[in-house]
Amino acid sequence: MAAPVVKKVTSGNVSRDVTELMQQLGGIGTFVHPGERVLIKPACNSPFGFPATTDLNVIATVVQLVRTVTDRVAVGDSSGFIHKPTQVAFDGTGLTGMAAQMGFPLIDFDAHEWETHRDSRATRLREVRLTSRLADFDRLIFLPTMRTHAWARITMALKLGMGFVPVPDRKQMHRTALEEMLGELNLYFRPDIVILDGRKCFVNGGPDSGDERSPGVLLASTGRVAIDTAAVEILQNLGAYGLEMPASDVPMIRTARELGID
Repeated sequence: MAAPVVKKVTSGNVSRDVTELMQQLGGIGTFVHPGERVLIKPACNSPFGFPATTDLNVIATVVQLVRTVTDRVAVGDSSGFIHKPTQVAFDGTGLTGMAAQMGFPLIDFDAHEWETHRDSRATRLREVRLTSRLADFDRLIFLPTMRTHAWARITMALKLGMGFVPVPDRKQMHRTALEEMLGELNLYFRPDIVILDGRKCFVNGGPDSGDERSPGVLLASTGRVAIDTAAVEILQNLGAYGLEMPASDVPMIRTARELGID
């Protein structure tokens, strides 16, 4: 059974909307427990603002929600390979300053070791290197935005984990069967919550820029396939490029679904 997806039409107050959206899922305490270590993974692949990257207000709200349960929360990412070092993206989006102001650790995965993982269920990505920092956390929260992608068709929940992978490996993945490999990549980690910001979106181009529309919604789910499927349907209604197929047949989504990823 697919994970449920909850949707909220935005009111203009991001903090209130994200808080109410989480309440629809049962509240942050359903997913995070006292003393647990929580990693928040936004989309911070470039120094450009929302929707190219996750809105700082969404990140700040989720940090605050987590802190109502545990103070052990960090934010981490590795920028896209044309926007290195990652500090460029952190500084450009304002994430560096916000982390200092709010007092949470900001982790550049490129500054840490990579660990090799294997999964026999994969046919194309049987081995992958991921940031060693994943092992330091008990809970994982994904904060993607709603975007098309020039090479991967979409870049939302299922693609967000690319930031866990070192740049040389990402480049190799881009050379062949990228969409299917991205689906398989999700075998190697599982977010506890996904909050997808669709107040604005790209309907072509991406990940850094594209034609922008304003769906005016926020989505939340425990399922990556479920939330990306719902988001693709929204993009399709806006005439997004490269999505002329049932949402469930988008290669990244289809691959992940066939592997049993929700």
